[in-house]
Amino acid sequence: MPGASIRPLRAAAASDRGRIRAENEDRVHVDLERGVLLVVDGVGGQAAGEVAAEVALSLLRARLARPTGRAVERVREAIALANNEIAHLSQR
Repeated sequence: MPGASIRPLRAAAASDRGRIRAENEDRVHVDLERGVLLVVDGVGGQAAGEVAAEVALSLLRARLARPTGRAVERVREAIALANNEIAHLSQR
């Protein structure tokens, strides 16, 4: 629309550990520059769920930081990498 102003993207995130778990294993990533918002569910109650969530978030952030490819492709690649790394870690 001619003359329409574009408003900057704004976001907020929150997570709750719930009533059962002592720790919140969820992780959140907000990248307003690229328009990417991610929630990594730590799967409370599973062995090392917080480690899996942290590994996934770390790999997602690292891959999104590299400027090659579209954001959606980088997210898909990072999810695959995180899945493989978490599977590898769980075997050890």
